[in-house]
Amino acid sequence: MCFNLTFTTQIAPFGLLQLAQAKRVRQLRYATIIFLVLAVVGAPAAFFVIRELSRDPVFVELDELNLPEWAARNPTDGALGSRWCIRECRSRQRTWESARGPDETNRAFVGKLRDAGWTEWDIPDCQAEGVDGIETCWQRDEYVLDLWVRAAVCDVKGARPTISPAPAATGASKAPASKPPASEAPPNEGDPATTAICPLAVTTIKVFNRISYDPGGGGQPGP
Repeated sequence: MCFNLTFTTQIAPFGLLQLAQAKRVRQLRYATIIFLVLAVVGAPAAFFVIRELSRDPVFVELDELNLPEWAARNPTDGALGSRWCIRECRSRQRTWESARGPDETNRAFVGKLRDAGWTEWDIPDCQAEGVDGIETCWQRDEYVLDLWVRAAVCDVKGARPTISPAPAATGASKAPASKPPASEAPPNEGDPATTAICPLAVTTIKVFNRISYDPGGGGQPGP
């Protein structure tokens, strides 16, 4: 028996190859454009998402207390520990300067904390012995807050007037010594210029996770 096998190879015309290549090029261009659009649109969204995840929600809530300007000047923040309580739960601290006295400043903070949903927590060890000022403890959800308002300790001295030496007397009578101008008088403690240098009160808020709060130890404000 004899078999006669014939194989036929078909070669696509040159025009068809060009059309296929052009189609692939268009597909690559479309994919590149789509990728660029997604990158441009998604980059800002990714930035805001990462920023929100990295921001501490406790500090965000402190920003939203809507405190009066005179009571919340020059805020400074500090934090210690892990936000997700890995090894050690995070403790947060923020300190403000106030242009008014401790009593009025404390009333302003207490009102804003109540407006934000915080309730006062009456525990025996909240006010530490030997600590000046007004200290109160608050609680909300899984957090405990320590509010400490005290008088500021600083030394503000008026500039000493500089008086040039009087000229030598030419006769029997001497010219009276000149007085310093009124602008060189020591500033009054109630003046805005003085409170800008030395505040009348300082407020510190510390926020702890309830499970790690120790009112007899780490819960007390530092010096």
